[in-house]
Amino acid sequence: MTVLGSNFGSTWTSRGTLCRFFGGAAKVVGAVALLAVARAAAEAPATGADIAAGRSIAIHGVAPGRPACAACHMPDGAGQAEVGIPRLAGLSDAYILDQLTFFAKGTRTNPAMQPFAKMLTPEQRRQVAGYFGNLPVPAQSDLTLQPEPALKRGERLFLDGNFQTGLLACASCHGPGGQGVGNFAPRLAGQSAAYIAEQLDAWKAGGRRDPHGAFMRAEASHLSARDIAAVAVFLESLKDAKEAQR
Repeated sequence: MTVLGSNFGSTWTSRGTLCRFFGGAAKVVGAVALLAVARAAAEAPATGADIAAGRSIAIHGVAPGRPACAACHMPDGAGQAEVGIPRLAGLSDAYILDQLTFFAKGTRTNPAMQPFAKMLTPEQRRQVAGYFGNLPVPAQSDLTLQPEPALKRGERLFLDGNFQTGLLACASCHGPGGQGVGNFAPRLAGQSAAYIAEQLDAWKAGGRRDPHGAFMRAEASHLSARDIAAVAVFLESLKDAKEAQR
């Protein structure tokens, strides 16, 4: 993955080389995605957790006087998009469990999430992940109308990437509809634009975030502030097929 480092522009100079690069990179990304799909299909439901116990923890918490998960992420897992609290419903339970574990161990840092994750035992983290990861995707609340040029720019970057900057298409891993692939690539469709932008900014700044972040740091390094804002609002605007029919 280091092929996407900061020396990209000086190394890949001709159009032919760029085409060969992207052809090879697309095959690598495609192969990784296929492996992830195969792995997900071969496994049982990601956490095998007691969902009822997870609901109780998510709604009521585990420590007196401390807010429960649902106080911020909401009982239906919808999050609070306007203030950048991510939607958990629609993410896989395996992905949520990974992130809770990273927070608990300090591998991923966040002053709000780390204390909560550390309060949970490994089994409780599995239960909470099982609860949120098995919730139906809630209908989006009314979104702020975004300028059409920003949505189009975000769509183009997400679906096609940008060969001039070295950006690979986000859809190569996250899927053309932003549906994600298990714990390999999280679902982004309908996710909070403020949250997506915050994460991309952190990766662009070199933040480690989690052990799987090396590729995303490389990708984010090819995005300008304008690109990040555009991709974020485009992804927030996406709906899945069931939601689009409501």
